[in-house]
Amino acid sequence: MPASINKSSSEAPANVLAGALALALALTPRFVPPCTPAAEMASPMRCHWTFQADYLLAAATLIVAGALWVVRHGEARRVVGGVLGLFGLLVIAVTQSWGIGLCAGSHMPCHHTAHWLWLWAALLIVDGAVIFIRAKTPAGKIIPADPWEVVEKPVKGTI
Repeated sequence: MPASINKSSSEAPANVLAGALALALALTPRFVPPCTPAAEMASPMRCHWTFQADYLLAAATLIVAGALWVVRHGEARRVVGGVLGLFGLLVIAVTQSWGIGLCAGSHMPCHHTAHWLWLWAALLIVDGAVIFIRAKTPAGKIIPADPWEVVEKPVKGTI
């Protein structure tokens, strides 16, 4: 097994950005706190459940972003980029009123937290799109049974 799993240095910035955005999604509610904690209220506010769902989406995003360091095949990188973009859309959808939603008052702190999450999610969608577009299998190359080695495709008519 090679020392470096993903040999392409041109893919590293997108990989790092995906991981950083996943961490930002997970840590934003901690540093930009939403509404009053559920422990201080009789029942949790609507935004409490929204940010719980966002935390789970951020954890899944971090796992998928970690897969970028292992996945080398172009089609697999396309899938990972698409999943990252989908997770970005889900983060935005969860905060909408037709999703789980936020508190009714636009002056509530959860709306400020949601704006930061929307920024990170939008950047994640763009990063996923970049990964999707740039992922390709080099012409004339096939992925053999050993995923760590790329071999030349045989030319027709030769043995």
